[in-house]
Amino acid sequence: MHRGPQRIDAYTAVSAHPMNEEKKHRFTATIADVEPIVFDLTLAEEPIFRRAAYHVDKLCKELQMKQPGKPLQYILAKTALAFAELYYRKSEQLIAQSKMLEEFEQELDQILLSVEE
Repeated sequence: MHRGPQRIDAYTAVSAHPMNEEKKHRFTATIADVEPIVFDLTLAEEPIFRRAAYHVDKLCKELQMKQPGKPLQYILAKTALAFAELYYRKSEQLIAQSKMLEEFEQELDQILLSVEE
């Protein structure tokens, strides 16, 4: 039975140093009908975890529908690989964009220096 992609418990953690740490609350993610995963998160961290849990669960469900009969371990491994591939693809794009911006800034500096002369 699917319980939804995630839910939040009303629990709030009390930190030893309230001045140094944000309050944390318990976030429970349910993915692919496996045992719920519990995280203690700050309110700032929650949106990204909520989004990630939703999309991982959604992809698992899609793969289960497209490949009925495949073991859950296979589906989870395929999901992990899909997100790892996306991570590395985006990381490479970010590196390429940073390099392009750096080269552009150098060219712009050269143009500005030539105008000043």
